[in-house]
Amino acid sequence: MRTTALLDPPITVISALPRREVYEKCLRAAGFGEPAWVPLEVSDAGVRESGADFWADVLAGPALERLRCRA
Repeated sequence: MRTTALLDPPITVISALPRREVYEKCLRAAGFGEPAWVPLEVSDAGVRESGADFWADVLAGPALERLRCRA
């Protein structure tokens, strides 16, 4: 993944993320269970404050997910 901050001068960070299976395997090996990938949600308060149109793009294709598991 390449991310560029448009500063003066620009700063680019290149990183790699492990596949989901890698995270899940490591969590299970460490004693965690029930890994679940949960998409980003907008609270009702957030929708009331900014409006549904404001969040439409985020909710149509969430770029962030949380990883939830049990200890």
